[in-house]
Amino acid sequence: MGAVPPGNVLPDGDGSRAPTLFVSAIANLGTVEHQGTPLKRIQILEGWVGNDDPLHERVFDVAGHPDNGAEVCRSACKRSGDGAASLWATCTDPEFDRSRSAVYYARVLENPNRRWNALQCMALPENERPVACADPYLP
Repeated sequence: MGAVPPGNVLPDGDGSRAPTLFVSAIANLGTVEHQGTPLKRIQILEGWVGNDDPLHERVFDVAGHPDNGAEVCRSACKRSGDGAASLWATCTDPEFDRSRSAVYYARVLENPNRRWNALQCMALPENERPVACADPYLP
């Protein structure tokens, strides 16, 4: 028996059925000083090598919602909108092609969040903030 490659081959009897994947995620709740960020959605990504192009990728949204209303107010450095403390789903590849090898992986996206530099600016008294804190061209 040779070396085992990364990942694994999913058992499927005769290989005719699409794989069904289960994925779950729990948001980091953070601390009293630094609140965690709610989850926006979970995606399953499928990748494969094609004859015409070295790599193809397809993305399936499987839990949560891309337009959940979450945003960050830049002027006040405040988050708003809904998110989830946890998400889970099962997903069966709707475009499964048994003739090609594929890889699947999960991607978990959080709601938009304040950048570290914005948090640092807001932590300073307004009269002590550097000029960069008021620059509208900086994120």
